[in-house]
Amino acid sequence: MVFIKNFGALLFLFFWGTIISQEKQLQRANQAFEEHGHSKARNIYKKILRKGYHDKELYEKIGDSYYFDGKLEKAAHWYEELVKRHPSQIKYEHLKRYAHCLKHIGSYIDQDVTLQKLFINKIQNLDNDLASIVPVNYLQSENLSMRFVVNALSINSKYSEYSPSFYNNELVFASSRSSKSFSSVVNDWNNQPFLDLYYTTKGQKKITRLKGDINTKFHESSAVFSKDGKTVYFTRNNYSKGKLKKSTGGTTLLKIYKGEYSKGKWINIEELPFNSNEYSIAHPALSPDGRLLYFASDMPGSLGESDLYVCSINEDGSFGKPKNLGSSINTSGRETFPYISDKGNLFFASDGHKGLGGLDIFMATQNDTGNFDIYNLGEPINSNKDDFTFIIDESNHRGYFASNRKGGMGDDDIYGFKQIISFPDQKLRSKPVKKLERIFRLQPVKVETTSL
Repeated sequence: MVFIKNFGALLFLFFWGTIISQEKQLQRANQAFEEHGHSKARNIYKKILRKGYHDKELYEKIGDSYYFDGKLEKAAHWYEELVKRHPSQIKYEHLKRYAHCLKHIGSYIDQDVTLQKLFINKIQNLDNDLASIVPVNYLQSENLSMRFVVNALSINSKYSEYSPSFYNNELVFASSRSSKSFSSVVNDWNNQPFLDLYYTTKGQKKITRLKGDINTKFHESSAVFSKDGKTVYFTRNNYSKGKLKKSTGGTTLLKIYKGEYSKGKWINIEELPFNSNEYSIAHPALSPDGRLLYFASDMPGSLGESDLYVCSINEDGSFGKPKNLGSSINTSGRETFPYISDKGNLFFASDGHKGLGGLDIFMATQNDTGNFDIYNLGEPINSNKDDFTFIIDESNHRGYFASNRKGGMGDDDIYGFKQIISFPDQKLRSKPVKKLERIFRLQPVKVETTSL
């Protein structure tokens, strides 16, 4: 009898210790996830799953970790498991992400009866959220496609390259390729080196890191330069004077920094005064006259996951109060990576407006009412993958953008293009659809590799 009691006590302690251990592992994983250490977090989540725990949070977080890393094929698998195992508990946000993933990999909502029923039960009135996932074939009917000839660039590597920017006769871009300075440092997001800013001169193959204090051992990207070439605005992790800062929730967010050019180096790096430790401000763009600064942010008051904002740059160098660009631009999804052309056209990436999958590139022109008319640039600029960081020199109809489409060398690649057909006069607005439409399947586009 004593043996049975002792054995029972030991068994209880064993299971209790196992539960405590799993809770600690889950806490570690959640902390890593909140700090954008997605790769580290999902390894822990998967380890917990292998031990027989199948809580819906595990499937949500693993799916989300792949989704936020842009690995939508893998995210789709885990969201599918979530739908199968916990159909009555699934949240709308995960249905939406699952639908984005299906669209990204060329699948169809109308082939998945379970998903159809879940959408019908969760959503009474289809709005722009769902319209962005299941668009009508307006791109095809309006013949927006094939206005550009696209070519991959030889500057791409097996790592990530994006955020091209014009600077004199050079092309500046962000890359996670290993550098001699910080080659041993990798981030927990995707186990790649952190992003730095590089440049290459047109017509040459040499690639060089920007010199001075602009690059650190953490992320730098999305640079834009003043017309005189003496000032740069760029995105960096919340890192200054050797210290990495975090929000109250323990997350290192993004900020916009400003630098000055002197004797071949970028110096006097300082963050903009309206940055915050509690939300991200990133991806700056300048108006042609240099008096307006556009950027993306998830600050309080945003309509979606990230919105586009604008603020004035005053003559004394101070900044006006950031202003949201409004609901004709911003949706409940992501609007990000703005660019203002010399003609004053706004280009940006969005997964909230109707598109072909993932982030698509749009052009916005302001009409007489003060609102914006929206164009989707169509194929081959856009694909069913993420397409973003579009820039164009409208004087010669050439430019660059980034994409993680199939056929590239790395995670994200930079592509060059030449515009061969001008934009149409008709304005294409994002309107809600009244029923689920069959998702538009893209045809493959041949892309050749060239130098700049």
